[in-house]
Amino acid sequence: MCSLTANPGQNEELALRIDETIKKTRPDAWRGVQAREKVIKAALYGVLQDSAEVERVFLIISAQKEY
Repeated sequence: MCSLTANPGQNEELALRIDETIKKTRPDAWRGVQAREKVIKAALYGVLQDSAEVERVFLIISAQKEY
């Protein structure tokens, strides 16, 4: 499960949706490849509906080894 320690409002349901979304959409070897990172960000936007929040959460996600 995603360990989003900075989860907005400590919303477990949101954290699970983000985790599921990333696992479904992440391309192989996505780190450092802008086009592949954009795929993840677009999927996150579908969940979060906020560009600033997508960028904030993406930084957390990119630091997680499980993804």
